[in-house]
Amino acid sequence: MGFYKLKLAIMQPTFNPWLGYFDLIEYVDKFIFLDIVQLNQQSWQTRNKIKVQNKELLYVIPTQKNSSKKDLLIKDTFLDFRKFDFRKKLLKTLQQSYKKAKYFSEVDSFIKDIVLYDTDFLSNYNINIIKQIVKKLNIDTQIVVLSKTDFKQHGLKGDLILEICNYFDTTKYISPLGSKEYLDKVSSKFKANSMDIYYQYYNHPNYTQLGDEFIPYLGIFDLLYNEGFENSAKIIKSGRKYENR
Repeated sequence: MGFYKLKLAIMQPTFNPWLGYFDLIEYVDKFIFLDIVQLNQQSWQTRNKIKVQNKELLYVIPTQKNSSKKDLLIKDTFLDFRKFDFRKKLLKTLQQSYKKAKYFSEVDSFIKDIVLYDTDFLSNYNINIIKQIVKKLNIDTQIVVLSKTDFKQHGLKGDLILEICNYFDTTKYISPLGSKEYLDKVSSKFKANSMDIYYQYYNHPNYTQLGDEFIPYLGIFDLLYNEGFENSAKIIKSGRKYENR
């Protein structure tokens, strides 16, 4: 028997992630939520796209800014309900925008439950959305929240990824293409630890979508409303491409 190479991916918990995020989860053996790093307020952790009246809308989740001088970690970021309940506004926007979608009746109660999920923390909110959708898509990848382990962080960026891979005894790290620039700088360290790095070159598939023109790279809510759970699982995997380069 050959030596089995454990495929591992590491991502920050994103709000309403795009299709490639879920293909990455399905492709690997173990998926790690990286919630112990600093939050970028302008990142996909706090915003993503839906389709409203033939146009893409960037919906932003309000969060409370850090009053101290310390870095605000993703796991410690509070949702901001002080002005309004963004969850109710989001649900209303989704229901008004997708009420004519083919699979609205199939998915709306499910999406309602995850959108109205009760928590004070951004990380918990995003992770619940992702985990519940993963179940509906029948993805059985093991999912780990890094802050719930005893992992101790030392390095940054590429070195941090290497530390996490070592912690989980990884032999094959699967990365989004956007991380290639900083991972290239530590590629020799991965080789020294007998680890291969593969990158995701996802080919975004077209699917049936409300409106006159197809808009790619929207959050997964759009796909679910338009194609339902069974079709969505197949469509997500149809864009798969991973290469070691």
